[in-house]
Amino acid sequence: PADTSLTSLVSTLSFTPPFSPHLPPPPVRQSPPHSDSGVTAVVEQEGYISLRLRHAVVLDISANQAIRLTNNLKNSSMSLSACTTQMALVHPKGRMLQYGPRVEVQTEDEVNVKNAKIYPRGISFTANNMALVYLLDEAGARSTSDMFHDLYATQIVDTLFMESCQREGQSVTSSIRQLDKARYWRTEAGVECWIIGHVFIQQTEDGLVTVERELQYGENFVLKTSPSNGKVKFDSRFVQMTASLGDESHMFLRSRDRRLHYSGQTKVFTVRNAGHSAGFDEKGELRIF
Repeated sequence: PADTSLTSLVSTLSFTPPFSPHLPPPPVRQSPPHSDSGVTAVVEQEGYISLRLRHAVVLDISANQAIRLTNNLKNSSMSLSACTTQMALVHPKGRMLQYGPRVEVQTEDEVNVKNAKIYPRGISFTANNMALVYLLDEAGARSTSDMFHDLYATQIVDTLFMESCQREGQSVTSSIRQLDKARYWRTEAGVECWIIGHVFIQQTEDGLVTVERELQYGENFVLKTSPSNGKVKFDSRFVQMTASLGDESHMFLRSRDRRLHYSGQTKVFTVRNAGHSAGFDEKGELRIF
């Protein structure tokens, strides 16, 4: 079963932006906010800054510091809400949505559609060829009842980002002010760097983009995307996630002692919690490991 009311779910959550006072060390060489490599930054009509980087990577930053990172060459994107308690991912190997203490993952392949949810009770999971939903907790695996969002029904990354944008009044003026104060420099190693508001951006010569946002109490949120190999990474205190393409195509998620791994090659889908493992094998059949 799937519940597609993502917009109403996101709308009920707080988007109050936290304070982010910590900035990176001083630059090696200071330059104007716009680089000399074709990178441009504009304030869109909707009120957010759009930084158009090399290799068709685009970073959007709302006036209240929500982030959307798009890798157009590899069809992937991520967004982080202004309050940092919601995060969304769209990737060719799967989709992910974090809302508060819950994280949902959905993958689709020729075998079946697989859903999983990490939440305080444990990990629940199912597939569209299964009649039951399963729960993996400290006692092991057993059937349960649960609902999952259909993460492929809407553009979850755009929905989350635009919800943050709409909660900020006078956003165009605020974004213009932030862009005017932006800092840009290039390191001796050829890494281009920007600071926009409380967001620190780096792009290496091969196109890899790293976006960091540090909060008041030192918690750090890192988003990475590579236009060369399609790998993405999201790292926070609560959740760590990677996804990639190619021979090692996969999707991996860790939240405390709970883990999820999906192989894009074998289609094996495995969840782990409290020393127990379960999931679906190459044929889409339930396996208790």
